[in-house]
Amino acid sequence: MPFFAITLLAALQSIPSELYEAAEIDGATAWQGFTKITLPFLAPMIAITVMLRTIWIANFADLIFIMTGGGPANSTQILSTYIFTTAFKKLDFGYASTLAVALLFLLFVYAVVLLALRRRFVRL
Repeated sequence: MPFFAITLLAALQSIPSELYEAAEIDGATAWQGFTKITLPFLAPMIAITVMLRTIWIANFADLIFIMTGGGPANSTQILSTYIFTTAFKKLDFGYASTLAVALLFLLFVYAVVLLALRRRFVRL
């Protein structure tokens, strides 16, 4: 959480104050200033932080495995904990490696799509 707060704070501080002054002179309300100035400038950073958080959560196996071990009837099992369980409890390293490569591919596709959307919206 602190990483994202600092990242978004840095993005907020990089917005030129002259834009807000010009909007205020033109008669823009605070809501219009937020939606027309602040949000468009923050959108690229929000997209990057959402992508990073999604990737970090997808690889977030240690705490889940330590606290619940997959939970009752695998109710708290996510793909990364399933990969860990398959590799080190069932000793099926080949299948676990295949799952890990599939997870890598899914996260890569997700990152490419999110960055393409970000690039598209930044141009508009």
